[in-house]
Amino acid sequence: MHKKRYVLLKKIAVPAAVIGTSYAIIGNSIVDRLLSKSGIAALIAQGGLMPTEESACFYESEEALKGIAFYRKNIYKKLFTFNKHGECLHSIYYENEGSHVYAISCHGFTGDPSQNNIYARRFHEMGYNVILPYLRGHGKSEHNYCTMGWLDRLDIIDWIKYIIDKDPDAKIILHGASMGAVTVMNATGEDLPKNVICCIEDCGFTSLWDQYSIQMKSMFKLPPELILKAINPIIKSKIGFDIRENSPLEQVKKSKTPTLFIHGDKDSTVPFWMNYPLYQNAGCEKERLVVEGATHAAAGYVYPEIYWETVTKFIEKYI
Repeated sequence: MHKKRYVLLKKIAVPAAVIGTSYAIIGNSIVDRLLSKSGIAALIAQGGLMPTEESACFYESEEALKGIAFYRKNIYKKLFTFNKHGECLHSIYYENEGSHVYAISCHGFTGDPSQNNIYARRFHEMGYNVILPYLRGHGKSEHNYCTMGWLDRLDIIDWIKYIIDKDPDAKIILHGASMGAVTVMNATGEDLPKNVICCIEDCGFTSLWDQYSIQMKSMFKLPPELILKAINPIIKSKIGFDIRENSPLEQVKKSKTPTLFIHGDKDSTVPFWMNYPLYQNAGCEKERLVVEGATHAAAGYVYPEIYWETVTKFIEKYI
């Protein structure tokens, strides 16, 4: 009897081990493809994840061309600081001498600081100093993996401390688009100094779990729960966080930083519906801008007048 039970358990254990190994192989492959620095570089070389017709505005719109021209003036400096682990953080810095206002503007997935030069130009023309950080796993970042705005929130807090150490009278604006929006929302859920006066998030997701549930289904044509089950242990072991932790929805509930929530109603990458629960659940002073006709992260490119009129009025309430 015991021998038969042992044989039965052994037969069950072998397929279970095979399934477990398969999950690990699949999980490793997906994580390395989507979140490793080399995988992200390959995605960039292939043109990123957005449809060509949607991404064209990032290069061809008048606002984009002005941002490129601003970058080519080469008036920026390169900044670096160290976090508490001794890791070097890199940024591009546009100085406005004599100003005590700083905008930290964070790029999206597969982007880099140059992606945010349309925002840097506008903030600089408003008289602000502008810091454009490299987020984890991108460009000059010394981290080997992207954390989709989660551990990046701690790096933003390090940049805030860096600014205040240099300028105790600093007034700091947080801004980000897409993954950059996730980063700044996540930062607002932490205990920030009073120098941080407001936050502008443009098309951030509610949680990484929600976002990957949608994205994995379209990318791999498999039930998303299977993919999430495969990648979450790998993300935990390789990168150091649980997918469920990365939840701007939970972070903004704790936020005391006034926040403007922006989203285009034609966004299919980070679905438009995600904007309302973020706005509704935010525990801070808040405003909402829905940009009709704008696709993912395109609001500031194709409708700059309404975008910057709203952003400027919002910031002026807190400076």
